[in-house]
Amino acid sequence: MDNTGRRFKTENDEPTRIFEADAPKPSARDEAKAERAAAKAERAAERSERQKTREAKAVERMMAKERHSGKASGRRDHDAPVRESEADSAAQEPIADNTPAPEEKPDTPSAVEPEEKSDTADTSAADNKDKEPEQKHSIKDRDERLKDKNAKKLDKLMKKKRRREENTERDVLSYEDMPLEEREKKQSSSKRRFNKKRITVAVIILLVLIFIVFVFTNNDKLSLHNISNFVTYGIFNSDSDQRFPIEIQGESVNAGNFRRMGQDLCFASDTKLQTLNNYGKRMLTVQHGFTSPVLVCSDKYSVLYNLGGTGFQINGLDKSVYSGTAEHGILVADINNDGVYALVTQSDGYLSKLTVYEKDNSKIYSYSFANYYITSVSLSSNGRMAVLSGVSALNGSEISSLYVLDFTKEAPQQFAELEDTIIYDVCYLNDTYAAAVGSAGAYCINTGNGNVELTSYKGKTLTAYNFNTDTDTFSVSLSRSGDGRNCDIYSFNTNGTVSKSFSTDLKVISLSTYKGRVALLTSDSVYLYDKGGSQVSVSEAGVDPRCVVLYTSSDAYVLDTSEIRSVAM
Repeated sequence: MDNTGRRFKTENDEPTRIFEADAPKPSARDEAKAERAAAKAERAAERSERQKTREAKAVERMMAKERHSGKASGRRDHDAPVRESEADSAAQEPIADNTPAPEEKPDTPSAVEPEEKSDTADTSAADNKDKEPEQKHSIKDRDERLKDKNAKKLDKLMKKKRRREENTERDVLSYEDMPLEEREKKQSSSKRRFNKKRITVAVIILLVLIFIVFVFTNNDKLSLHNISNFVTYGIFNSDSDQRFPIEIQGESVNAGNFRRMGQDLCFASDTKLQTLNNYGKRMLTVQHGFTSPVLVCSDKYSVLYNLGGTGFQINGLDKSVYSGTAEHGILVADINNDGVYALVTQSDGYLSKLTVYEKDNSKIYSYSFANYYITSVSLSSNGRMAVLSGVSALNGSEISSLYVLDFTKEAPQQFAELEDTIIYDVCYLNDTYAAAVGSAGAYCINTGNGNVELTSYKGKTLTAYNFNTDTDTFSVSLSRSGDGRNCDIYSFNTNGTVSKSFSTDLKVISLSTYKGRVALLTSDSVYLYDKGGSQVSVSEAGVDPRCVVLYTSSDAYVLDTSEIRSVAM
């Protein structure tokens, strides 16, 4: 027998009485739940009674209001004829005065007129008596209709309330009548379902967070270009022989002609120029006949010229764009992402001459230098300005110069002379600032106001440098011992101040930066650091490495004398 007095049946369908002492006793938690459910049902019943009372009072007020309005209208309709008859009778009464009235005659009209008026008054009173029951009957009918309408509305609301209460009571009773074992089993199963939902939601949130962190830390690898290369060459071209490492046979590649082109690789040997994607697939191969090839790259274009000769080539990532011939021997050149390119050549009557061309090879600017041989040039991203460095001799010592040229002006916008140093290279970091790396110090040039900030090497030897236009910074490697070992790495902001620096005991022969990472190449390994100086990883570089180029925050191209490889760190 359960708590409500019902009897259970045995396996033989024989009723068996279970005494109250033997029946499973509900736990304190179940009793508390039952009490809460009962209290909830009582509160629901009280709310229902209060609602009924409020609705009944509202109906009574509505009916009283309707009755009041009906009585008022009935009184108005009933009183109107009476007032009219009173007015008529008052109009017909003679006005009293002191003059004696003449003697009446039976045959005169005045004797007959009062009798006619009396008949009219009697008729009006009879009509009013007939109308009064009709008006009372219509008011009563209207009250009955309103009462029926409100009663139906109230009955509908009460049915809805009763259904809600019955559902609540049914839930409470079903819970109270449930055996203890089944109740506990149901509670445990609901808890398991709840725990499974919580675990599923937690796993989904964790996976989303992991995905966000992965995308944030590997956004350089997840570019559209790299994803396209992965689908095209990483999945469907896995058996191709055009994959890293790429062997170099019968030719040589200068370290200065090994450059990153976006996230792909462009290099020039003594016979040809090639571009490779990050899987080693050859996208472009162009033969050349230059005796001293020099390669300069932007993210979208490259220019290959013959140092001291007149020939040059302009190429894209996967197509050849233009082959031309300069008027005089080419000294240096540069090209930007819009295809605007500049050639600095020798010139009759001058030491050097700058000529700037549009993408369609039309000339837009030229400037001749009488006192300096130009050693490097860099174009701004909009192709309307250039920064150049030159070298000359003064009183037996070397002197360098820095020029900032605006192509809308004839004279240089800025000019500075630097004594006892040689400028090796210049580069526009952004539209305002440019950097210059020299033999004795690093310079930051504000092309807007002409300020030049110098950071001296303080007697240290420059072993490698790198410009990073992605972050508007540049870095240098300075040896403390003079033989290339024990190097200090300095990273500079656009304003010329040192942003990060750290020291190593390595002999650095090549340096490359990409966003927040620094790759250092030694004679046998590639070391990856963050800019704070913490070593991230180290990888083998080959037999005779010569140059390293980072193309993501953890991947690099390495040039060896016999092959080119991609190193993941």
